[in-house]
Amino acid sequence: MRKPFSRFAILALAAATAACATSTTGYRWGNYDEALYAHYKNPQDQKAYLAALKAVIQETDRAGTKIPPGIYAEYGFALYESGSTADAITYFQREANAWPESKPFMEKMIANAQRQPGQAPATGPAGSAERKAGS
Repeated sequence: MRKPFSRFAILALAAATAACATSTTGYRWGNYDEALYAHYKNPQDQKAYLAALKAVIQETDRAGTKIPPGIYAEYGFALYESGSTADAITYFQREANAWPESKPFMEKMIANAQRQPGQAPATGPAGSAERKAGS
């Protein structure tokens, strides 16, 4: 004689399935996905990409929630590419403050943004290994 599934087992299975299907990160990403895709398809439209990233930041600020990881850094890099070095550095610093694990990388981004044209970029462990290998 087979034992039928208990109602509890069926409910637990349904709840687990529903929880997996509706899982979210808890961050406000806005239209980041669409903006990034559009930017990859048409990188010349830098203004639209900057506006979309800024909208994600503003929406997060208004909601009082934590910024998604990498958004400040990506916005900073987009600013840097558009020639707004001082603003880029501000957002690199904001990324380092919001996400401490990104601080070493953001410090390197800041150092590279601050260097004068013609100067060698800041190096780290990878740059040291490359110099040793080339010697």
